[in-house]
Amino acid sequence: MPQVVIENPILNSPYKEPSRHFKFLDEGITNEIEESRRISSYFIPIARPKKKGSARQLALSAEWTEDRIE
Repeated sequence: MPQVVIENPILNSPYKEPSRHFKFLDEGITNEIEESRRISSYFIPIARPKKKGSARQLALSAEWTEDRIE
């Protein structure tokens, strides 16, 4: 997916409950606006293994990448 550039990222008033958000897909954020509140979630960053050649580390990092969004 190509990188999206959003010219004006502010959609909601700082004084009212949010009513719109930019749509997220598995590939990342889009410039499409949805007229609802976004569900509460967070992204878990996963660091790449520092040592190359360790099969055990690579296997563990692959397991963690499946559950990045909580």
